[in-house]
Amino acid sequence: MVLVTIDHGICINPMKELNDPAAVVQKAVEGGADAVLLTPGIARLVYRELVGTGTGLMVRIDGTATSLGPDLTHDQLICSVKSAVRMGADAVATFGVIGVPKESDLSHKIGMVADECEKWGVPQLTEMIPNDILIHQFESRAGRQWPADPEKIKYSARVAAELGADVVKGYYTGDPQTFREVIEYCPVPYVVLSGPASDDPAVFLRFVQEAIACGAAGVSVGRNVWTHPHPAAMTRALCRLVHENASAEAVLKDLR
Repeated sequence: MVLVTIDHGICINPMKELNDPAAVVQKAVEGGADAVLLTPGIARLVYRELVGTGTGLMVRIDGTATSLGPDLTHDQLICSVKSAVRMGADAVATFGVIGVPKESDLSHKIGMVADECEKWGVPQLTEMIPNDILIHQFESRAGRQWPADPEKIKYSARVAAELGADVVKGYYTGDPQTFREVIEYCPVPYVVLSGPASDDPAVFLRFVQEAIACGAAGVSVGRNVWTHPHPAAMTRALCRLVHENASAEAVLKDLR
């Protein structure tokens, strides 16, 4: 899938591109995104932009930590699975980290959400961030950076699956060989995230192509879509990479 994430307003410093969330959703829909990820408050405000389209709604149901707070891992539930279903959610998203003091709390949250998702027939996507790259992940814009230890990506993905996540969202390792090991060890679909906005679309699209070739089930992209001068075109480019196995070079031509 191509998931366009628009939940950054709850956890990252203000970004002018999110001033009008309805417009961002419109561009994602125009580009053919399979789903958008929204927080409960924004989902209630912009749901009309999704009604009748082919783009699904995923609701982020946790989000109590911000980039200004003392602990990025102190992320508790802000919404129930039942409430997300009432909003029309097709899926819910949660956040986890291992190797941190609050590891147990985060894992318990994911497991309990998995139990609720089973009752309601709703899939859970769990975003697993290696602890050594947490600060980087919460930057609005930054150069391309990969976690230092591919084994942490592999371990994190497996933990999420063991806890009951239906889909894991996580980092690319930066290397096809080690990333294939992540895919092999993760028994549920793995969606690769793009991280902070990058100034070089070519580098971004090439790593997405590599990840898909290695077996990733799709991409989860926010800042690298809606900070781009043409968000709908970038979304279409990602859809071609994921659904048509197009090359990065081919889709780059459409962006220029």
